[in-house]
This record gives sequence, structure tokens and C-alpha cells, in this order.
Amino acid sequence: MLRREADGTIALCGELDAAGVPSLRARLQVLAGSAAVCRLELATLDLLDAGAVIGMLEAVRSLVSGGADVTLVHAPQTLAHTLYRVGALGQPGLFLVEPREEEPYA
Repeated sequence: MLRREADGTIALCGELDAAGVPSLRARLQVLAGSAAVCRLELATLDLLDAGAVIGMLEAVRSLVSGGADVTLVHAPQTLAHTLYRVGALGQPGLFLVEPREEEPYA
């Protein structure tokens, strides 16, 4: 579900629900470590429920509060919207690049 790319980006892929949040957060902390810059590629991450969205929000906040500049690339629309609604996008150290625009289910 998480892998470090050659350029240092951490790619998150697959499906995440509330039950998977604790292990994701622990692994993300290990991969990000004490890096001053953390780039997360989320293009192939699907957040399946509200618990997953909140879990990702908390994980991102934790990285930023730990001193990292966090860039979210291709964030799912639900996460990008939640970051906007809670005012996190105005927080120093958090950057959102090309959030996804997902189509509604047919």
C-alpha cells in the first residue's frame, strides 16, 4: 500500500478504510521519518469511508506538526475537500497539487 519511489516520493495505493488507518499511519511515520519535505502521491489511493478520510487528514496534520513540508499530489476529491473545509489548506507546510476530480458513480 505504501512504497518509496526513487525520487523520495511516498506513493500510497490501493483502498483504505477506517480499519486500515492505524497501520497506514504507523507505516507512513516510518517512511517519512524526520524528513523536512514529504511528498505523497495519492493518484491510486481510494478512500472507502469517512474514517479513511479523517485518518488521512490526521496523518497529514501529524506530519506537518512534526515539522515536515507536506505536498499531496493527486489527492482524492474527498480528502482535498475535507482539507479545504477544515481550513488545513491555509496551514503553513501543507501543499495540494492537482487534486483529482472524480466522476460520480453511474
